[in-house]
Amino acid sequence: MAIKDVKRYYYNMLAQYLEMKADLKDFEQAVADGFITEDQLEAARDEVAKVEQNYDRLSYIMYLLEMPNRSEKKGAFKRREATLTEFFSTARADSESVKLENSSALTALREELKKLTK
Repeated sequence: MAIKDVKRYYYNMLAQYLEMKADLKDFEQAVADGFITEDQLEAARDEVAKVEQNYDRLSYIMYLLEMPNRSEKKGAFKRREATLTEFFSTARADSESVKLENSSALTALREELKKLTK
């Protein structure tokens, strides 16, 4: 797979994400108008949150793909994109957050396996 294929995939996901955000605004308006319940809105928000998390993680991958290879350019790139890297950290989409999440999921899985095999 070439970088252009990853970028194409990213932009398709971006379009879907933006479409879902617009649909969520429609849901919020429908709640305000009394057409749907707050529970239905929360269900829609949960679905959008899943797509948002995938989008954030893919955005971090795109950030890594755009990072320069030469070390003298990396510092300037990181300073220029400081707001973006802060966002990835708070959105738990950066590599450290993903490693932590995976580690805790593996630990929970191992604990469950221990309980089942005793």
